[in-house]
Amino acid sequence: MFRITTVVENTSASKPGFRAEHGLSVLVETEKEKFFFDTGQSDVFIHNARLLNIDLTKIKKVVLSHGHYDHGGGLKYLLDYTKPVVYAHPEVFRERYSKLSDTGKLRYIGIEKREFYEEKGVKFVLDDKPMEVSKNVYTTGFEEMVTDFEEVDKNFVYNKNGVYEKDDVPDDMSLILDTKRGLFIVFGCAHRGIINIIKQAEKTFNKRVFGFIGGTHLGPASDYQRKMVIEELKKMDLEIIGPSHCTGLKMTAELYCIFKDKVIFNNVGTVLEV
Repeated sequence: MFRITTVVENTSASKPGFRAEHGLSVLVETEKEKFFFDTGQSDVFIHNARLLNIDLTKIKKVVLSHGHYDHGGGLKYLLDYTKPVVYAHPEVFRERYSKLSDTGKLRYIGIEKREFYEEKGVKFVLDDKPMEVSKNVYTTGFEEMVTDFEEVDKNFVYNKNGVYEKDDVPDDMSLILDTKRGLFIVFGCAHRGIINIIKQAEKTFNKRVFGFIGGTHLGPASDYQRKMVIEELKKMDLEIIGPSHCTGLKMTAELYCIFKDKVIFNNVGTVLEV
């Protein structure tokens, strides 16, 4: 049994006092330990954790889904309470930007450099292969792009030796919980496509995925990508669909209209047991 608590998300509707921001963080509890998957973008992460009675001094592990500010920005605030081991992809520290469509200017969207964290006592475990974070909990590792309708944002670039190149976010990783019911996935942003990720997880573990929560990045996706993802989800007969963060309210509402009670409105404070 795993217990998943949403600590940071774009919306907060659970009870007074919680704060919302564009970002994501969830606390995963196993029988023996608790750890964070992502940390939101600011100290909102700390504020909400306190309201949820999470003892931050007991957190020894953090998994970063990828190196964007809205998923790793809160990590530096956690260091006032604990010095965790951080699991991530080797490309998590890319100097990355989003190219603004109206002006063409670059907006920095990455996280601090590796040295910044290590000087404060953080230890990193970096691998592009699936990593075991806890018993029956794994990262996906590098996510292959196998569908022809999912794509990474066209406006992402990163600085590679002084040259700005297209950033396909190769460090995007999700968390896989291996349960008796099958596999449950926690997405960060799913920049490389939720269908890609689900199919890879089922192939890697030779088990069915029965549900997910997290960012699907369907909010900024094309109409075609959204349509095709919905058609694929219909074929999968999932039991739990928990769109969050970059899914957007409009797309979340559309998913609810199609999949009804399978959909969980995953806000700050939402608790799910699988």
